[in-house]
Amino acid sequence: MFITFGWLLPHQYQVNHSQTIATTQPHPFKLLLDLKNWPNIMAWHRLTGIRNTSISTPSTGTGAHIKLEHALGHLEITVVKQSDHNLEFSLLINDEHAGYGRLTSTTSANKTKINWHLNGMIYSSLFGGFIALYCEFYLEQMIISAINNINTHVKLQANQ
Repeated sequence: MFITFGWLLPHQYQVNHSQTIATTQPHPFKLLLDLKNWPNIMAWHRLTGIRNTSISTPSTGTGAHIKLEHALGHLEITVVKQSDHNLEFSLLINDEHAGYGRLTSTTSANKTKINWHLNGMIYSSLFGGFIALYCEFYLEQMIISAINNINTHVKLQANQ
């Protein structure tokens, strides 16, 4: 029954998160445009099982990539399109499961709204549904943590 339930679950994951950061600082979104900032912003050092993180040089622009090795597998993120208010990237989990992400920002007088959108597909037949649920939960928590860390960074910069 457990296996049947997992087989019937959708094998896609999707995460959408939007948050506004109150700031007079110019472009807090720039932190996300450079992949070398991602390990700290997303607090990957706090994750259990992380073995290695490698970031390309240069770490910005189309083609920039990051590889995160975990005890359970590895994740590759490659920037496919980038501008001052937009970052689009592909995800590849264990050289098999594909995904796509998009980050956008909208800046107004004293605030910046950051939108995250991630979606992907897990191609494992038996446990794909469970893995997709896990990915969705895990990625949502990582995004919330990243936004909170950016917000803290902006507040610290404002106090200096």
